[in-house]
Amino acid sequence: MKKKIISTVLITSLLGLIVTVSGSSANSVSSEDEQFPSQVTSASGFHGIELNEISGLRDNVSLLTGATETGSKLCTSTTDASCSGNYSFKAVLGPCDATTTIDCIESVAATTSAGAAIAGSFKQFFPARGMNDYTGSTTDGVPSGRPPSLWTINGLPHAEGSDYQVVVTVSGMKVNGDARKPSRSFFASITPVNIHQTTCNPQFNGQCMDDFHETAGPDGKSQIRFRGVAADQDLGIRCANWGEDSQCALKRAFPVGAKFSLKVRLSTVPAGWLHGRLADPTASISTADNVTTVQISAQPTKVPIVSTGAQWADLPTPVQEWFTANCSSNCGTRQPGSLSLAPTLRNAQSNPVAYKESSFEQLKLWTTFIKDSASAIPSQWSVRTLSYQEMTRSPKCISEGVGVTGIVATNSTLYSEGPPSFDSATSTLNYKVAAPHYEKDGKTEFKGRYDLILRSDIAKCLYNLDDSPVTSEVAVVDESGAPKTATTSMTQADGWFKFSAVGYTHSAPTVKTKLLQTKTVAVAPVAAKPQVRKGKTISATSIAKSAALAIPKGARVVTTISAKSKKICSLSRANTVRGLKKGNCVVSIAVTPKKSKQVPKPKTIRRNVTVVVS
Repeated sequence: MKKKIISTVLITSLLGLIVTVSGSSANSVSSEDEQFPSQVTSASGFHGIELNEISGLRDNVSLLTGATETGSKLCTSTTDASCSGNYSFKAVLGPCDATTTIDCIESVAATTSAGAAIAGSFKQFFPARGMNDYTGSTTDGVPSGRPPSLWTINGLPHAEGSDYQVVVTVSGMKVNGDARKPSRSFFASITPVNIHQTTCNPQFNGQCMDDFHETAGPDGKSQIRFRGVAADQDLGIRCANWGEDSQCALKRAFPVGAKFSLKVRLSTVPAGWLHGRLADPTASISTADNVTTVQISAQPTKVPIVSTGAQWADLPTPVQEWFTANCSSNCGTRQPGSLSLAPTLRNAQSNPVAYKESSFEQLKLWTTFIKDSASAIPSQWSVRTLSYQEMTRSPKCISEGVGVTGIVATNSTLYSEGPPSFDSATSTLNYKVAAPHYEKDGKTEFKGRYDLILRSDIAKCLYNLDDSPVTSEVAVVDESGAPKTATTSMTQADGWFKFSAVGYTHSAPTVKTKLLQTKTVAVAPVAAKPQVRKGKTISATSIAKSAALAIPKGARVVTTISAKSKKICSLSRANTVRGLKKGNCVVSIAVTPKKSKQVPKPKTIRRNVTVVVS
């Protein structure tokens, strides 16, 4: 059996939370879509594609690295010499307890399809100790890195038990002596599993637990690379995580109609935009006494995957042309060194990133070969912060927002990079998605779901809204711009707008959301003209007030009468106007504020006001 080659993973990769259900140690592997085996083999001449966002790399291994003159180094503590200066970390969080009260999982809970609420209970870590666990720093505010944890939710069983593996990961770095200031990333996921005894053997598989290791780079300096277990792919199973003694946590299907809730205490506020594999999500984020509590509740969602391939001669010409043009830089392989061989001898695979525009083109490329049908539709429950690269094109109102500004969730195989884009011409937030048109039977249309949660202040910034009532437009259009049938809605509660579109078909539609508001334009009242009776006087202050002209304390005030009005009124003394006979008297008032250090040359403001003499 060949060992799967997995690309380098940077320490700044997103933190992940995985919840899996664990059953007995010797259960057989089921036919659930969660256990649909990868179709990418290690055979010579085989070329394939795996469009499955959570396959392969498992983001559940803690990691602490420091930068030295000889390259990146692994650390087991923030006090290690290699991490005595700046360092990067990825911490898988454990449950809160008497000694760990922050940067921990406060609770895991679920609601059954019948509406019964069930609290989960921590069972154990799996594995008991991770390959790269490390000790953090209370002083730096850096949590210790642990393994994923198993939680039991009695009363909500899946096909193989009632245990759930929970992985909450926070990633960050210490720069210039500060580990709290740099933004931290967050990832959370819930996946049903059971613990399965495998035949993984280091003699043939190289290793039977995921880890990171130091290896020499092209420049001779050490690099940190992820080293994942390929035995599950060779054995035709899907593992969410590996433990000691060649055991793995097999992915399972969620109980039908269940909703899951995760509550986490953090020492820093998550920042940016969240992307979720969730259905009908709700979220709350609050900070008190320097503790940020994040709670996310949602149903899991089913996401179509594509896992297929064939020998070189059996592939369509456009697919062959893609491999010929891209294998030198964009192909993976299960036979190291084979990518330089002839197509009939090399082993190559494509693993498109779910949010890259080029991935949309690859799905089109394979559409005919896969008969526009999904290989399987496994269920997921996950949420993550978007990376810096994904946020580079986001609207200014979103990119400059503080804290979590919004959440987007979709069940599509592929999705737009970053938050929804704002089209100023149409005032719509647009989000492109893509998936095979049919489910795995090749007949049933796959129906899409899109949920957008947008913080109210961000929405007001984007749409220039005030506090007046708003209405919305949510539409789904195909690639030609033609409308597609969908059930849409918008609600507003607790400081968030929530949009949804459900029931549309694929292959690459765009969901457009828009907020509308009819603003009432206030008509300024016509100011009444100041009046003075014949023979009486009126002060410049009273005249200025009627013209909305302020006279600050210490200001110099000069009042003059127009030449045409001198028979109607006169200045009886400084800044006092006397009425002489009935008519309109035009008075000019000039106000010059007192000089100050801040304003040594204040500007004179002048108003002409008509005074009615009666």
